[in-house]
Amino acid sequence: MKFSEVLEALKNGERLTNSSLSGTGFIVRQIPTYVEKEVIPKMTSLPEDTKEFLKDRGDIRFYDQVLLVQWSPMQEAYLATSYIPTWYDIFSEDWTIC
Repeated sequence: MKFSEVLEALKNGERLTNSSLSGTGFIVRQIPTYVEKEVIPKMTSLPEDTKEFLKDRGDIRFYDQVLLVQWSPMQEAYLATSYIPTWYDIFSEDWTIC
């Protein structure tokens, strides 16, 4: 599958991998959502000073993010971070739905 098809598959909620990720991870589009300002103080993924700054200013809206999810044997957990494609990824034609 070409990268242009990967983009469509991500929009459709598919998990994808290629030969450079095969067996260790995949990419997936994070579902666009929002966090209401009342929830912000309860979030565990933000530092306290950031929560304090945001709590009365409005909701947080998440959109247009792709995650790279990879297995870490050392931590015995999947690690998720932002995904930015390389030129190899863009020109690769071995993408598959996993």
